[in-house]
Amino acid sequence: MRAIFISDLHLNERDASTQARFDAFMHTDAPTANVIYVLGDLLHVWLGDAMLAGDAYASRITAQFKALSERGVKIFIARGNRDFMIGDAFADACGATLLDEQTLIDLGGQRTLLMHGDELCTDDVRYQRARRILRKDFFRWIGNALPRAWRHSIAARIRRESRAHKAATAMSIMDANADAIDAAMSAQNANRLIHGHTHRPAHDLRANGNERWVLSDWQQDFGYLVWDGDRFAVQPWPRTENNTAVSGYNPETLGG
Repeated sequence: MRAIFISDLHLNERDASTQARFDAFMHTDAPTANVIYVLGDLLHVWLGDAMLAGDAYASRITAQFKALSERGVKIFIARGNRDFMIGDAFADACGATLLDEQTLIDLGGQRTLLMHGDELCTDDVRYQRARRILRKDFFRWIGNALPRAWRHSIAARIRRESRAHKAATAMSIMDANADAIDAAMSAQNANRLIHGHTHRPAHDLRANGNERWVLSDWQQDFGYLVWDGDRFAVQPWPRTENNTAVSGYNPETLGG
């Protein structure tokens, strides 16, 4: 089985470079997989599935996933901190299955825990407080009921506050906490963890006999993670149509 793990694409209309990288990936690399796991922040912002009918850009993304799923590739999508309002309608449009906040799978006989990873950044107390509020079902219901213009205004404010918070917060505080990692893996009796969010790609970080694989965001040139049925490998991003590597605009670099 060939499984591809990606996260933190942060796709949005303003970032043509990442979109080109995504288009190339979906055309050349994605069809080689049996299953693709998107571990959060597929979109740079998502304001609720009610937006889907009037959002041509999002419809383009869902159509690409749908075509892939119709070719027999299984697709699983986890919510991230940027697109936590993704719901069943969006997943259905992609031909995908939504993942729980923490999902346990078997890879080569190893209990492997998948998550976006923002819940591991417990040293960032202010972020965790906001996260608990925003992830409540009541907030999701309210958010989906708001007029489109209000949603865009709220999203813009959240992005501004997020940028200010990152600028004023030490990088180490926004990284995954070692005790939180151990607690999550212990609770699931897992010996391998794969996550994104921190934008600090690193692989096979051994601690207490466990594996930890941190996925790259798509604005860096680190590549994506593949399981070939036997072992992991980091694959370089595919080339774009003009055979050049993609790099450029990074909407917000650190910490999701």
